[in-house]
Amino acid sequence: MADLESGSEGLLVFDRYDEEFNTLTEQIQRSLDEEPMSPYTQNLLQQCQDLLKQMALEARSLKQPKLLQRVKDYKSHHAQLVQQYERQGLLSGQNLNDDEESRRQTEDMLSNQNDTLERARRTMQETEQVALEITEELGQNRETLMSAHGRVKEVTTLTGRARRILNTMTQRALQQKMVLYAVGGGLVLAFFVILWMMWG
Repeated sequence: MADLESGSEGLLVFDRYDEEFNTLTEQIQRSLDEEPMSPYTQNLLQQCQDLLKQMALEARSLKQPKLLQRVKDYKSHHAQLVQQYERQGLLSGQNLNDDEESRRQTEDMLSNQNDTLERARRTMQETEQVALEITEELGQNRETLMSAHGRVKEVTTLTGRARRILNTMTQRALQQKMVLYAVGGGLVLAFFVILWMMWG
């Protein structure tokens, strides 16, 4: 009678272990799906392993082959979960490497962009300096042109005055020639008149 009660209590304990194992494996699977490689998942796997040890001890104490086979199946299931966890760890490590490579590429790209911007900034400064020099030179040239224009205007004015003076002098010379021609003509005419009177 005591053996039966002990066996019944052992079955009850094993059933509680069984329920706890199923709950743990569900939590582990959910954690692997949602948040792989987390400390929480690793802790659940360890709890499950410890529980399997207790289930194995209980099954051996009850001396029931079915329970021992169930523990063996559970260990196989646990091993599969561990493999999935480790495989995700490898993939996560690869992803970390990929992320590191991507980060380096991004940093290189940003560095190249910064170099390009720095070269563009220097080119802009040089262009501004050249533009200022050209503006200053154009201002000097404008002053020179304005000065030359003033001198040309003065020369033009002087040329106009000289032309008017020459015209005046030409007119006076023409008038003097006409007077001389008239006087000369009068003298010649008077000479002929005198000769005609003497011979007449």
